[in-house]
Amino acid sequence: MKSRIVSFLICLCLLFNTVICSGAQKKLKVAVTTSHLSSLINEICQDKIDVITILEPTICPSNNDIDAGKMKQISTSNIVLYHSWQPWAKDLKYKIANLEILYKEFKTEGNLMIPYINIRAAEEIKSIFSILDADNKKFYESNFIKYVFKVNTLSEEITRNSGINYNKKIVCNNMISDFMKWLGFNVIAEYPKPEKISTADMAVLIRKAKKEKVICVIDNLQLGTDVGRILKKDLNLKHTAISNFPLGNSYIYTLKNNITKINKVIRQ
Repeated sequence: MKSRIVSFLICLCLLFNTVICSGAQKKLKVAVTTSHLSSLINEICQDKIDVITILEPTICPSNNDIDAGKMKQISTSNIVLYHSWQPWAKDLKYKIANLEILYKEFKTEGNLMIPYINIRAAEEIKSIFSILDADNKKFYESNFIKYVFKVNTLSEEITRNSGINYNKKIVCNNMISDFMKWLGFNVIAEYPKPEKISTADMAVLIRKAKKEKVICVIDNLQLGTDVGRILKKDLNLKHTAISNFPLGNSYIYTLKNNITKINKVIRQ
């Protein structure tokens, strides 16, 4: 435990020496593993921070197949910020071998597409950069307050209009089930990514969906639509896919788009 604390302090000192304590003030360059992190930094820090997003928002975030061009970009960053569920990111320090880069684990857990969890994540971003870039602390705090207002306003609107979803029976990918429950749906069954579901598991899922008279299947865009398409064909279910990560580098846009797609398929 002591060695970890010492390592963190050494990295922090190096970071301050190279970025903050230099004669000329420089913007921090941050490499992040997902569009959840990049969209939050863009909202809270805006142009005060340069951001590199390591993974495209439409692919599975557990993917660690990073090309040479992206590795070169990461090597020029001051900080690498990654989710706690992405252990592969820790190995980047050995591949890049740049002791001046600070590797930081993002602690907020849960589905960040759910508004109240997204706000927790925004608060963590605000706290991180208020320390690492203290000169802009007030700017970050002000942007955080504005962002919370925007998210809460949209969340309240969604909640007011979600009565139509109450207790409607669906099946969905396990990574979006918490989001669908937040919207009021009765999630009868969940399924993993297509490559992890066996033929026997698929048969059980089909039987359960049929028995419970499920009306719709919702896929996770980042994990593919194979399972949903099979259920749609075999049981004549309504079907759509939503994004579990911000597209267009905007959480607000993606949340609105997800709700529009869900409402459209439910009302068919």
